[in-house]
Amino acid sequence: MQKRGIKELNIGEDFTGFCIVRKKELKQKKNGELYLKLEIGDQSGRLNGKVWQEAREIYDGVKVGQMIKIMGTVQSYKNSREIHIHRLRAARRQELIRREELLPKSDRDIAKLKQLFMEHFHSIQQEYLSCLLRRIFKDEVVLDKYLSMPSGKLWHHNYLYGNLEHMVCLLDLAETMSDHYPAIKKDLLKTAVILRNLGNMLQFSTAGFIDYTTVGRLLGLPTLAFQKLKQEIDSISDFPAELKIQLVHLILSQESQVEKTASVLPMTIEAIVLNQLIQLDILTNAAQRIIRNDRLPDSNWTKYNNLLQRFIYVGQNAESK
Repeated sequence: MQKRGIKELNIGEDFTGFCIVRKKELKQKKNGELYLKLEIGDQSGRLNGKVWQEAREIYDGVKVGQMIKIMGTVQSYKNSREIHIHRLRAARRQELIRREELLPKSDRDIAKLKQLFMEHFHSIQQEYLSCLLRRIFKDEVVLDKYLSMPSGKLWHHNYLYGNLEHMVCLLDLAETMSDHYPAIKKDLLKTAVILRNLGNMLQFSTAGFIDYTTVGRLLGLPTLAFQKLKQEIDSISDFPAELKIQLVHLILSQESQVEKTASVLPMTIEAIVLNQLIQLDILTNAAQRIIRNDRLPDSNWTKYNNLLQRFIYVGQNAESK
């Protein structure tokens, strides 16, 4: 049985295990004494931790991105869980594990998701779009890396294979919308779903925890995807100009996760549909995570979510009905 991670522990439970330091901050109590506030993460997610003793010494000795072993107890603070860390040390060389093992990962059947993705991938019949996809993903290692990336840092699909999970959902939805609205160019829409996150491998770092790279922050996902897409399209000498501009529009009219704006407004039916489907899957995925992680103790509601600007109703426990 796999050991539960820090995010899965209940208030009052003890924890001894490995995690990654995501953030560190030296803070001051009301009496002037220092304490150390850490954000730590493992395969279950992230949690704040506090060290009350020898705060300065531990702060100086701990680095962001470092693998550490902690011993602590989960406590409640302002309707959230945090871990009171009793002991902390760097992981020893013989204890080091692969950092990927301490990253959250999709709980879906990855092999099944890959199968569904490839079925969509091979369903695209438009010759230039099919050629473009095969050209971009001719290297299976590159494709596997792309599929394994997260699709967000914190808000949605923020785990390994989040990109794969997100794309399969969008591709399924694109099929459904195309069935209802025959005017939609299905192959074009599905190609945009597959290519819209092309910049993820440059946008995100997964070295211990998921974070934006400098390039990712400065340029944003649509720009990174556009650069790669333009390079590949330009290498196909007879790629139709009209098809190129529509595909590029689909990429540039998607909202950046960092800036929360698009380079241009969606102005084709495919771009309008793509943006709505993206938001639908993002919000549903985020709501599912909030319900799982942020339910208030002895309540049918989650704590207030600032991004959604609302509470979310969880429903009654079976025992309380």
